[in-house]
Amino acid sequence: MGDVIELVARERTYSGREVAEMLGIGASTLRKWSMLLEQHGYWFLRDSQNRREYRQMDVSCLRRFYELTKDQLIPQEEAAQMIVSQNDTTAGAAHKETAAALALVAHPVVTEDALEAWDAIDEKLHALALHVKRQDENQQALLARLEKQEAYIRSSLKERDRRLTKAMNDIMDAKLQLAKLKDAERKTSIWHKLFRLS
Repeated sequence: MGDVIELVARERTYSGREVAEMLGIGASTLRKWSMLLEQHGYWFLRDSQNRREYRQMDVSCLRRFYELTKDQLIPQEEAAQMIVSQNDTTAGAAHKETAAALALVAHPVVTEDALEAWDAIDEKLHALALHVKRQDENQQALLARLEKQEAYIRSSLKERDRRLTKAMNDIMDAKLQLAKLKDAERKTSIWHKLFRLS
């Protein structure tokens, strides 16, 4: 197993930008293809920042993927399955041993500075969570206040409408009563004129 680690450590790796230039594709396309291959079980090396590092065999697989999808018009999902199955049969146990060895080596050593940085990030996240919680509480309070205002406005408008309707009805009743009095007065005055009642 030590030989495998030493062999992988000596093997030349390429960055995503370098591989994208080699294949003549964009960096985002390379990321998309790499993720698709990983979803189907392909394994890429990762650096200390968890970025993919491409070995020569990875470049060959990606070049084959390019040929299958662009030249032969095979759907990407199917091409990814083909690449992974071909890679499993050719690499076999050696690839799995390499992956296991690198998994042991690739774990970064946690330093005091890294822990302090994580603590600082954790504090910032906690402060941000408290801020978001306060914002939510303020928003809920504003919504409750707005609902109360709307309820008050609705009830005020209903009361105003009720008063206006009552006032209009009172005016109509008063006009009707006045019309009745005038009519009764007119009738009375006719009888007075006819019979000259005193």
